[in-house]
Amino acid sequence: MFFIFCVYFASKLPINADSDSLILENDKDFKTYQAIAKNYATQDFLMLAFNPKSGDIFSEDSLQTLQQITQELSTIAEVDSTLNILNAPLLKSSPKLDLQEALEINPTLLSPLVDKNLAKEEFLNHPFYSKNILSKDLKTTGIIVYLKKDAKLEELENLKEDATTPSKNLQALIKEYKQQSQIQNTHTINAIKALKNKYEGLYIGGIPLIANDMIAYVKSDLITYGSTLTIILALMLWMFFRQLHFVFLTLGICFFTLVVSSGIFSFFGYEITVISSNYISLLLIINVSLIVHLIVSYLEFYQKFPNASAKNLLYAVMLAKKSPSFYAILTTMIGFLSLIFSNILPIIHLGIIMSIGVSSALIFTYILFGAILALLPKPKSIKSLPKWHQKLLHSCANIGLKETKIIYPITLLIFLFSLYGITHLKVENSFVNYFKDKSEIKQGLLLIDNQLGGTIPLEILVTFPQKALNNTLFSDFEEEFNILQNEDSYWFDSQKLRIAKIIHTTLEKEEFVGSILSLHTLSQLLQSLGLEPNDFMFAFLYKNTSPALKSQLFAPYANIDKNQIRFVLRIFDSNPHLQRNAFLLKTQETLNNLLNGESLKIEINGAMVLYNNLLQTLISSQINTLSLVILAIFGVFIFVFKSFKLSIIALLINLIPLGVIFGILGVVNIPLDLMAVTIAAIALGIGVDDAIHYIHRFKEEIKRNPLKTAIRNSHQYIGSAMYYTTFIIVVGFCAMMSSNFIPTIYFGFLTTLVMLLMLLSSLILLPALLKSFYKDKIPSNCKQSL
Repeated sequence: MFFIFCVYFASKLPINADSDSLILENDKDFKTYQAIAKNYATQDFLMLAFNPKSGDIFSEDSLQTLQQITQELSTIAEVDSTLNILNAPLLKSSPKLDLQEALEINPTLLSPLVDKNLAKEEFLNHPFYSKNILSKDLKTTGIIVYLKKDAKLEELENLKEDATTPSKNLQALIKEYKQQSQIQNTHTINAIKALKNKYEGLYIGGIPLIANDMIAYVKSDLITYGSTLTIILALMLWMFFRQLHFVFLTLGICFFTLVVSSGIFSFFGYEITVISSNYISLLLIINVSLIVHLIVSYLEFYQKFPNASAKNLLYAVMLAKKSPSFYAILTTMIGFLSLIFSNILPIIHLGIIMSIGVSSALIFTYILFGAILALLPKPKSIKSLPKWHQKLLHSCANIGLKETKIIYPITLLIFLFSLYGITHLKVENSFVNYFKDKSEIKQGLLLIDNQLGGTIPLEILVTFPQKALNNTLFSDFEEEFNILQNEDSYWFDSQKLRIAKIIHTTLEKEEFVGSILSLHTLSQLLQSLGLEPNDFMFAFLYKNTSPALKSQLFAPYANIDKNQIRFVLRIFDSNPHLQRNAFLLKTQETLNNLLNGESLKIEINGAMVLYNNLLQTLISSQINTLSLVILAIFGVFIFVFKSFKLSIIALLINLIPLGVIFGILGVVNIPLDLMAVTIAAIALGIGVDDAIHYIHRFKEEIKRNPLKTAIRNSHQYIGSAMYYTTFIIVVGFCAMMSSNFIPTIYFGFLTTLVMLLMLLSSLILLPALLKSFYKDKIPSNCKQSL
């Protein structure tokens, strides 16, 4: 019943990649981000780029195709409206109309009154259209697809915001509704992608697309990892043990643990995100490693006591491996639990999910391994360890025992290299580079980024101080003038227009800023029409324009109630020279200096800021979590080994390979990302398992053997299990390199490399350190065997 219960909930395990899953916990900028969306009635949008094969966007064929695309977009239920060169109002391209008539009619490119040559010129110089819906070379046009707002979700979010302590029912309702919205968004994006396949030269971009494709990659990776890894593990288990019942036993236990763990995750409301999408691989790898140690121990006892009954063999295995297995899983849990202190929501969830998973793996492995093997007949024979395996382990032991004069200097050089690389670690957050070069999403993002004014949104809010009320008595004239001045149309005074101009003109000179829209964009439009963009003209326009035109020209860039003006930017995300955190800090400093003495509040926000906040915590998070893991694992070592010296040795042989990985990242200038930051805690948590099993066996061997014999015996028995498990781990993480998501590929490669280095360290550096620092423990009556 318990298993069926877990199967039911495992089938409902949710996958999430929306903005909430990629933010810092309690990020104050996220609250500002939500306030902007509410105060300025912003809509989610997708950006389509149409790049006709002919290269002429204004040809009859291109315009006809563009019209067909626009018509088909309008039939998609969740599409609210679109903006492109076909429906954008043109005020200077109709020779027969004066400005007042043009404002009344709002002619577009398809209007018979519009001259196409004049229209090209107007589009190229139009401050709202250039670099937004038309590239400078006239070869690419943009289609901005505004998605409908979800009124019910907005209502639920408002209830949550208004409530002092939102009820669990309300939170659950929001979560459930978001999942439904996610499904609807997927249908919408798939419908738009269908147009891309239908019309040549059409590309798609935008934050909703990035989130949707991340979810698709997560689902794909879950299936790929599960199926591919199962097949590979089965082949490796057969290659190592040549016993089918060991293969099926291992896979059966792993499947049971995976289903139970997934059911528990789902029951407690945890979601799978981009970061935790590798939980299947991690759990399978850790579970198989645990079982392999039990199988190797079982085979060892079988060789020593071939006439023993199956139950007695199992009893001996359980007694021998209970302590090292428990402490190995405990250190792994410590590694994952340390992630909950990262302050990064998806990483916190990964830590909780994997802690539940590995504890389940320990419990059910011991229950099922003993119960199933007790019911099966004892194997009639077992295959001995291949000779090349024995030679490899013997050679590693000899190198460690005899070549310390070479090993220690190399280790010192590696340590210095690691220190140098770690000091040069950096973080970056290019969405474009998160996807493979040949992927459709990257091609679309690059085209939009390079030709249509950038990809990643950035927003700047400037809040003006509220004017103090004068309580003195006014004359009738003064009172009338004051009432007039307080009308909305007179809010656009010379100070606000001056500030808008200063900020806008400064930002548009920045190398990494593409499109920028603000109140000053309207000033530029008025200038192009031969009108003076002063406060009186703004007041006239605001008072006399239609609500629809007002919502386009004023509402996105000014909020009278909040006494704010807003600048909407898009940043060239693919620019290789863009250092995002440095750019944001420089922009904030520039604006502060520029407006010094103006008594204004300046805030920089947007998707770029939120994600940058998250990534900038990676270094501090890495230090905090790694420090916690090291201290906790060292404490476990002290408790298990009852030796300060052995605990230091066990820690060193794992920290040195880990340092190499981060040294490489720093030296070759590969930035840390959301997944790379988890490598330290995960690799250390998994890697120390071998040290625990090895030193536990070494302590048993040293009681009855000289030092070198104890080391060689430990290599022969535990060493085989160590490289079995390491190769299984390596193959498991290699499977991640088949992902379409670049951070997952990096994670798989780097974890593979660190696990191989940890194996090498355990097989070579560990015996060298034991020989050098454990000699005082050798009984005086023992002779060293050479």
